Amino acid sequence: MEKRKRNARTVLLLAAFFAAAPSLFAGGRGEEAAEGPLVNAEHTLLITAFDVSGLPLARQLMGETVMRSLVNSLEGVTFRVRGEEEIAYFRDYAWANSRAAAARNLQARRNDRDILLFRGEPSWRYRRDLRTVDAAIAALEQQLAEIDALVPNVEERPVFRLSQTNRDGNFPAPPALGEELRFCINNRVDAFLVGSLSEFHGRIHLEARIFTLHSRSFSYEYDVLFSSPDLLGALDEIAGLLVTAVSGTLPAGIIVHASPPDAMVLIDGTLVGRGQMELHTHFPGEVEVEVRADNHVSVTFPLVLNSGELSEVFIDLSPLSLSAFEVAVTDSPGSHVFLGGLFAGETPLALHLPAGQFAYISVETPDGEIGTVVYRNDGIVRGNARFVTDSDTGRTLIVNTMTPIDPEAGRVERARRGFYRAYGTLWIVLPAALLVSGIAGTYINANAHVAATGGFFDDPDARMRIHDNAVRATVARGAAFGVMGVTLGVTFFQIFRYLRAASADATPIIPAAPLVPAPAGYEYPEAGEEAGYVEEP
Repeated sequence: MEKRKRNARTVLLLAAFFAAAPSLFAGGRGEEAAEGPLVNAEHTLLITAFDVSGLPLARQLMGETVMRSLVNSLEGVTFRVRGEEEIAYFRDYAWANSRAAAARNLQARRNDRDILLFRGEPSWRYRRDLRTVDAAIAALEQQLAEIDALVPNVEERPVFRLSQTNRDGNFPAPPALGEELRFCINNRVDAFLVGSLSEFHGRIHLEARIFTLHSRSFSYEYDVLFSSPDLLGALDEIAGLLVTAVSGTLPAGIIVHASPPDAMVLIDGTLVGRGQMELHTHFPGEVEVEVRADNHVSVTFPLVLNSGELSEVFIDLSPLSLSAFEVAVTDSPGSHVFLGGLFAGETPLALHLPAGQFAYISVETPDGEIGTVVYRNDGIVRGNARFVTDSDTGRTLIVNTMTPIDPEAGRVERARRGFYRAYGTLWIVLPAALLVSGIAGTYINANAHVAATGGFFDDPDARMRIHDNAVRATVARGAAFGVMGVTLGVTFFQIFRYLRAASADATPIIPAAPLVPAPAGYEYPEAGEEAGYVEEP
């Protein structure tokens, strides 16, 4: 029986040896080892509460603002690109965990096998249990050999997530010095962010650091100095750098070579340079590049910037077709010329304008006369002007200015304003006059009632006071009615004046003179006579 046991044990050892031989001779997890299933498909970050003890009490709320701004910016990150060191750490970690678990299971089954010898069970039951345990040991040894042969496949672009604690709006206190690794493990995160805010000569100093589990140290540090009014701009910059650090992506570079040399280069609406632009770093992704210059056709196009790559763009803007002409006012040289709202010079003045764009030209003479022209495509769209072509001077834009309004011609405007003033005054005076007259009438009726009932008739002074009050109330009511009457009279006068002034220069419906000149020898008849020709002597 003991001999059979030794033979079975020898067979199992040889089977385990030959099963593990490929991995042993291949150096464990060699280059030819197969890859296992994907592991570590997520990367979790925890933001801790910022230290604001270095700020005055009035500014300590800034720490809450900074933390929530960083949370909002990091919510837009969807992935993280792991570096070689991080991938190697998680691969070794996953392999060690899986191998340790398999080794513990194998050791436990071997212990069960050794215990069978001391149970004192019948031989038939011992052999049955021995076969069962030996089969389990063989399976576990095979599993251990497979773990040695398989290399854990770590996700290179895991899903990035903020810790549930941060998503719930909570920010735990940062760990003490030396407890960073335990803090990561206890909170089940891959990294955590700590920050501090302090005051430095009237400015704010922000320091941020990221502790990563794979490096077991602070792998990223950043500090910035800014003033309180620049908080929003500083947060945008910090959030951008933090997103780059967390996502593991490198910034992209772009160089634009634009012609003419004074061309402006804008990226997402922000001016970044002119002409031959120097290296500009930007976050990866799609941006809008715009190049514009005076008297040139602007160019706008989208451009995808890849992480860690340099994009170089060459742009040569096409010049616009220009139209050259001279602006002149025939009877008023030296008039001021305005192009849009900008002063361009004095007449005669040569202008060079794009033919395909609208241009608003205005001219003002020293006497205040004004002329306007809307120009496009070598022609006048609207305005009191004309082009004159001369062999010596070329094309000249002659602007006809308009004489300012004569004071006599403004009588309708003055009458209209007078009517509006009187009408507005009427609606102010009318309620006030009615209110005063009503109060005065009430006072008069009250004094009349007292006098009719005989009150105060035994007191001469009282009777005199009643008389005086009645006189005052009567005068007040008369004055109110008088003011109301004067206001109504002025209003009607202004209405009549406005209607008369407005209709004085109106074109009559029936002309006073014939529209067509009469033939020679024809006389228009008087009332009651027939028309006819008069013979010339």
